[in-house]
Amino acid sequence: MQLHFNELENYCDSLEHPGDIQAILHANYSKGFALTVSDGVSEHSVIDEDNRPYFFRTVEMALDELANISYISTKIMIDRKAWS
Repeated sequence: MQLHFNELENYCDSLEHPGDIQAILHANYSKGFALTVSDGVSEHSVIDEDNRPYFFRTVEMALDELANISYISTKIMIDRKAWS
């Protein structure tokens, strides 16, 4: 399932999820950091308004945006296996 970034706050606030949603940033050297979220059972890609993966240019930008979303875990994972 894909999730639009502007729907992320409602997704995290849903009663369907027993705990906080985990944010995962997938590092890509040339593109930045793509966002996915996990509810502990499944991982969902976050997309922009053009249905492309939602990228942040820097970790700082990701932290600024994600800090405003309630019920998202305060711990953010960074997957760096595509960093090369």
